[in-house]
Amino acid sequence: MARLEAQISALEAKTEATDSVITAEVVEPKKKLQPISVKFDARFDWQSSFTHNADAKPGYASNFNGRYLMFMLDGNISPKFSYSLRYRMIHPSHENSWRGVFNATDWANLTYRPTKNWEITAGKMLVFYGSYEFDYNPLDVYMWSGWGGRVGCFQFGVLGKYITNDGRNNILFQINNSPFADPLSLGAMYSYSVQWNGKFGVFNALYSDNLIEYQPGRFINYISLGNQFNFGPVKFELDYMNRYGGRGTHFLKDFSLIGKLNYNCMNRLNVFVKGGLDYNMAQEEGETDVIDMLILPGERNVYYGAGLEFFPIKNSKNVRIHAFWQSGSNNLD
Repeated sequence: MARLEAQISALEAKTEATDSVITAEVVEPKKKLQPISVKFDARFDWQSSFTHNADAKPGYASNFNGRYLMFMLDGNISPKFSYSLRYRMIHPSHENSWRGVFNATDWANLTYRPTKNWEITAGKMLVFYGSYEFDYNPLDVYMWSGWGGRVGCFQFGVLGKYITNDGRNNILFQINNSPFADPLSLGAMYSYSVQWNGKFGVFNALYSDNLIEYQPGRFINYISLGNQFNFGPVKFELDYMNRYGGRGTHFLKDFSLIGKLNYNCMNRLNVFVKGGLDYNMAQEEGETDVIDMLILPGERNVYYGAGLEFFPIKNSKNVRIHAFWQSGSNNLD
């Protein structure tokens, strides 16, 4: 499949706490106002796509489309308590259910920080599967891997985070609902994640190990290794994720590999290239007992592309214009 896309992003409007425009209400007048931060993200695109299949006539389509519309709110309740919310403005699919209230909410959680080294968060949150592609705001991702574009990444749960004294290392321990669980079911299916986030100047790491329950009592293991290298205006990211389900499947035969190279010119222009491979030969194609439910047995998908981002406001990235091209093919021989 070949695909050509050119896109223009809309505005990101935000009000920061330092503006002193919006503050939290205070009951005791002698205490300082607790700041809040409000941000609004949106992306507006024009997309043109061309598809070619040996068994069918070539197809062409183009349209204008709004990709993302998100509202974010963060703030401090006290020196030890803070909250965070991101609402994605889509119509809930289960509007008559009390659980449907959160369908369009990416996260809504409360964080308690008893010491400078520890944080405890509860509520709906991002599941930390690792990898740099997964760490980006979705508004900033133009080409998703097959795995990253399909996984359910926002779930209810609890999170503990340990921060080293030098601030270079964060270690996260997380228990969440499984992304494969029915959100309307009361059945117990969970995911368990441990992530290390290390920052060492030129090299940064996002490594995680995850046990994901895809059926009651049955787990698939995600081992994710996210690597980032920074050399001034040049940044290179290389993500590897291995998926293993045991029971006759083959280790290292179900994985995703993603690479991205970015060059920043005077903080006004980003030029990037990106490519990736989703591969699953751990089971035979057509298996009835499928373990990897996102990259199915027999899938061999590759994609690649390039693009640019231009920021018309000097020293600000709140408005951008971007364009990109991508192509890909499935089940390569």
